Amino acid sequence: MPAASVSHRHSYSRIPLARQLWRAVGHDRNPLCRPVDRARSRLLLTVTVAMLLCVAFSTLLALTRLDGMVAQAHRTAQHRHQVTATTLAAAGSDSLTSAATSAKAAWDYPPTDHRTGVVPVLAGTAPGVRISLWVDDSGKPAAPPQADRRLETTAGMYGLGVFAVTGAAVWTGRAVRRRVLDRRAACGWEHDWQQVEPLWSGRSRRPENGEH
Repeated sequence: MPAASVSHRHSYSRIPLARQLWRAVGHDRNPLCRPVDRARSRLLLTVTVAMLLCVAFSTLLALTRLDGMVAQAHRTAQHRHQVTATTLAAAGSDSLTSAATSAKAAWDYPPTDHRTGVVPVLAGTAPGVRISLWVDDSGKPAAPPQADRRLETTAGMYGLGVFAVTGAAVWTGRAVRRRVLDRRAACGWEHDWQQVEPLWSGRSRRPENGEH
């Protein structure tokens, strides 16, 4: 690639964004502006709009997912009940290697039903300790309702994942198109240089003397 082409590409990257966008919509009347320069500016405008659309799209999907998870969490919460259980035995033997383990406990739910089972407890829990326990409508231990903050975090991570995928696709397309435009610009410079170099160097004005 000629040095002039490399220099022009670097100088193009230093053109202010506003001017490039102005050029992209066809309002730059600079006589030195080539079609490939306008194509580069249109590419910049397209990528800018596409990235903004990626942000809007990923945000919309994240909010939609959040609404769905919140609705599901509220429906689940209607079938979760917090009761007080009493441990019947010490925590399991794995309590020395983990902060959480399990132990046998007893609780009442519905209030007329006495139940026992193995429930999660902190390591080192002794018999006779009262703990909070979440159960379902049948009285079996169940996962607690999900907190809204956790749902927001999950939806936010989902939105970031969507943005990462769509943004990467846009940036890949931009890189491919930019390479095509760079090659077109290089060919243009080579052609122009072949036309200008004899005049610039004075070779076209030299008498025929067998020199090349």
